[in-house]
Amino acid sequence: MKKMILSLALILLIGVLVYNLFMNQSIDASYSLEKEDIQHSNFLEDKKAVMYFSTTADQDMDDKGISLAVFLNNKGEADAYQMKSLELGNLSVHDREVMLTDKNSVRLIGNHYKEFNMKKSQYTGERSGYLKAKDLHVTIFNTGVNKNGGYDSNVWYGNNSGFQTANIPHYILASGITDNEVLILAQDIEKNLYSLKNVMFKESDVHVKDLVTLDNKTNSEYSVRSPILSDQDYYYFILSEFVNNTSEHTVLFSVHKKTRKQEKIQLDSYSDEKHPTASIPYNVKNSAYLNNGILYYLNGLGEIITFDTQTKKVDKPFTLKNAPQDGVRHNEEIYFNNDHVYVLRYDEDTKEKYRIEKYSLVTGEQVETIKINGLDDILKSIKGKSIHSYDFKMLN
Repeated sequence: MKKMILSLALILLIGVLVYNLFMNQSIDASYSLEKEDIQHSNFLEDKKAVMYFSTTADQDMDDKGISLAVFLNNKGEADAYQMKSLELGNLSVHDREVMLTDKNSVRLIGNHYKEFNMKKSQYTGERSGYLKAKDLHVTIFNTGVNKNGGYDSNVWYGNNSGFQTANIPHYILASGITDNEVLILAQDIEKNLYSLKNVMFKESDVHVKDLVTLDNKTNSEYSVRSPILSDQDYYYFILSEFVNNTSEHTVLFSVHKKTRKQEKIQLDSYSDEKHPTASIPYNVKNSAYLNNGILYYLNGLGEIITFDTQTKKVDKPFTLKNAPQDGVRHNEEIYFNNDHVYVLRYDEDTKEKYRIEKYSLVTGEQVETIKINGLDDILKSIKGKSIHSYDFKMLN
């Protein structure tokens, strides 16, 4: 009897050890940041970049999904802060302040640390950003079908003084953020309608205004390829127009702000039966950028496509070095800033695997490579769950 009890105890002990080894989602302690670390007022002073990783929503059904904010310091060393999960979670960065969001909380990191717990949990993000004219961080969620059969996209918005909640009653296909408004392209899937709207934030209210419904006489089906961008006169966004099962056109829509006149410009076309998804950008939420009258778009083949907003000329000035052509992703990300584009790259043949490449948008030359020490080890230390990249920002 004693032998049986000892055997059962041994089996139980082995089971606990196996669970802790393979199912525990905590990151390796040598790479983990504690809450006390990110609370310091000087925490961001030596940080060069921040990346957001998370498990998917279906992996959080046991409430054990996680997200990671991975900070890269000026020495190229990566450290991670672990939070609860949020699939497609995003970062908001403004003036050396970073907003981190997980499924039920908001953290503001910078000169002053603030944390806000939200009443309703969210599971899928849409977009985060900062409204400079309103002094508001905004984060939008793809919440889902409500009890009345409509669609909800919940919003958290606020600053160090606190965060409020609101709702955008639409399914959002594409989105963008300017200094004073959120832009959305709402999709009615049943009617195959696409409507551009803006969302304005007031002290205690959020107002959604219809701008224009896309002309779609051919009843084409569209898929998002870029954020919604804005200059003084126009709104811009890039969609994929499906021609058949293996062919698609990459099209740019421009909408005049005053007249609401629409124009559709073909930027590229793509057809590949073997790798049909290869042209999809690394991250459609960060794939396009306006700078000095030029719209830049980086597709999944590593090609920069430009559109001159004055001459309306389309060009393809350069391609990332050794960009993969098969559509396989290894957490690659994009970040445009001023005259440069930064790309988080993966290389199986290098020791540290991950690096940041910096390209000049003016010359197309690769002007800097930043090796990332420790990121691959951080991601490999997650056991029992798979984790994916969803956002990337340079901080200095």
